[in-house]
Amino acid sequence: MIIDRLENLAKYTPALPQLQHVVSILESGALLDLPLGSYTTDDPSLRYTIMSYETELAEMKAYEIHRRDADVQILLAGRERMDVADSESFVPTGEYSAERDIVFGDGHKIASYHANPSLFVIFFPGEPHAPNLADGEGREVKKVVFKIIG
Repeated sequence: MIIDRLENLAKYTPALPQLQHVVSILESGALLDLPLGSYTTDDPSLRYTIMSYETELAEMKAYEIHRRDADVQILLAGRERMDVADSESFVPTGEYSAERDIVFGDGHKIASYHANPSLFVIFFPGEPHAPNLADGEGREVKKVVFKIIG
């Protein structure tokens, strides 16, 4: 997992070259005008989804992991908490969906990340995370999730 300020995203392109395209999309300002939905890019290993929702008030939520894809999650508006569990404690509670590259389960929380539009997080395959949790008063969130397809 990587958590950093959005202005530092380009520093990680040596490790994840797809981030250069992410940076270009962010700098273009196009995300603010695009409707909610899923989008492809010129790079077949990168796609993204723009979504809006109300964060969940629940204190406990199932964690999710991805087996092949990395998530780059960036809030466009609002605040959100994302809990993180250690991978050794993760126990699946459902079946893995290869189509969506996701399995849900339980785990031991080791950290909470408090997201806002000035930050980004990258969750790598196998890292349990529980996004979409309420963080403070406002519950309405607009977010883009870039998938780096492994």
